[in-house]
Amino acid sequence: MGVLDKLTIAVVGTHPHDAKQMRTWIERNGGRYSAKITKSVTHLIASKEAYEQLAHAVQQATDLGIYVVSYDWFDDSLQGKKKLSAKKYTWEVLVKERRKKKQLKRLGTPADGSKFRKGCEKIEELTGSGTSKKSPAVTRKPRKSKSFFFSTSTLAVSPTPFVSAKEDLLRRRAERETALADDAVVRERQGSVPIIDLTDDSTNPVNRCPSSSASKAVSPTKPVPKNLKSTRSSSKKVPQAKISHWKEDYHYYQDVTGFEYKIVLVRGGESPIGMANYHIGLLESHTKPHVYWALVQYKPPKALPPRANDDGAQQHPEAARLLSLITKPVPVPELPYNGELCPRASDFATASRSFRHAFRDLTLLSWEERFDADKTLQKARAQHLNMEPFWYGKPKMGMPMGLLPQEMGMLTGETTSLEVRGDIEDNYVRGTSNLPSISAPLGKNGIIGGPIHRDAQDVRKREEARLQKIKDKEEAEKRSKGQMQARGMGVNHNRPMFNGPMGRPTIDAYGQHISYGGNGEYTKYSVSMPVGGGGGVGGNKGFVAPEFAHLLGGRRKYNSRPFPDERNG
Repeated sequence: MGVLDKLTIAVVGTHPHDAKQMRTWIERNGGRYSAKITKSVTHLIASKEAYEQLAHAVQQATDLGIYVVSYDWFDDSLQGKKKLSAKKYTWEVLVKERRKKKQLKRLGTPADGSKFRKGCEKIEELTGSGTSKKSPAVTRKPRKSKSFFFSTSTLAVSPTPFVSAKEDLLRRRAERETALADDAVVRERQGSVPIIDLTDDSTNPVNRCPSSSASKAVSPTKPVPKNLKSTRSSSKKVPQAKISHWKEDYHYYQDVTGFEYKIVLVRGGESPIGMANYHIGLLESHTKPHVYWALVQYKPPKALPPRANDDGAQQHPEAARLLSLITKPVPVPELPYNGELCPRASDFATASRSFRHAFRDLTLLSWEERFDADKTLQKARAQHLNMEPFWYGKPKMGMPMGLLPQEMGMLTGETTSLEVRGDIEDNYVRGTSNLPSISAPLGKNGIIGGPIHRDAQDVRKREEARLQKIKDKEEAEKRSKGQMQARGMGVNHNRPMFNGPMGRPTIDAYGQHISYGGNGEYTKYSVSMPVGGGGGVGGNKGFVAPEFAHLLGGRRKYNSRPFPDERNG
């Protein structure tokens, strides 16, 4: 059993799908399709234009009492897989509902205002405030305390008069206006100025405040005379214009590749607990014709906290003064900077040029050279200028990268020169952007200075190894020619290592006698000594050290007994 079982449906007008497709869906769901309006038709699916123009099919269906429904009835029935009631989908009901909504919308504001006024009148009657007569002050009699310690003959609490809600509201409003007026005067004296923030929502940009103004302490506010206070309280607060955020008028500029000109540059090695970073943005106005603006924000690295005394005791002021005379003063860290690179509402050429020049000042690379994979150009220029540049990270894989140098018609520079074609055409001069902290010296822990320092160490080690190899080769040649003693041989390498317990030894370990000369020279000679048997055939003569002679003279006790081969058969 289909969704449209026992239904005969006709179609008139233009619908999301053509009549042929709708006929297929009707027949697949158990219904019948009719090309003409007859008495057997139960529903006519008509478009809004056909119903408003009273097409011939719509007039016939109305005369025969057939449901003239919208396409939504057909779609909702098939999607819900059940036959829906056609009454609320008929064009007659839909037109009435639309007229009612328009009427309620037209009469809604006056009705809400009337309802609000009636509610206010009812509240005034219940609370006694507003235009009603002021009720006399009602005093509350305090309840007598039953405690022995707090019981007194006189009243401990004075009677509190009743104050209406309106009077209390007016009193608090007057106090709030007075406090706001005093705060406005204090702000005018201090001359507070708003700053920008490219990363967070903030106010419009201004130039960087000098360091001297930041180091000065704010002087305490002088007491205001009584007559001046009275005039302030009586005068109304002057409304001040709200400073709009730059995002209300501008958005980040995007090129044809979808790259958003909002970049972050970082530099490390200055502090072990943080890194310095720059945020640079190129903005485009919402309105047309477009105007442009370039902003910059600098955040210095975090400084190490001051070391406290080990004992936790506070240092005496005089001791601190004397200590400052013999120690170096601590350098003042650089302050954050928020500013603009070009005037507001500039043309694209001016804003883009200021953006490119700021990028070159901070990274030592032109905008076309930002994809220096091995940092060859950046290392060479940093070493040439002896300064630590900021580093620009390549966008993640799949993200827009911006126009490449070949697409913009620009050429990159070389390691031997600092000029780039694009910068020459833009009349680039280093330092014209007046940005802070762009000339930091190279450091061993920097992103660029670290690799440069390690490369220099590797070159030095290779040079030392090369020189040592040449020196060893020369020594080997001299040694082979006899011009030089072997390495490690001292002057007296062939002399006795130490003297004996009775002075200089006269016999060495090999039984040779030693004769010393007057100038420290000595000679060795041998003395023949018979050992073993005497002369004859079996005698054993030779030169043996005296301490080993007893080992060879032990055969004498066997002289009375011949050897087996000497015995007579």
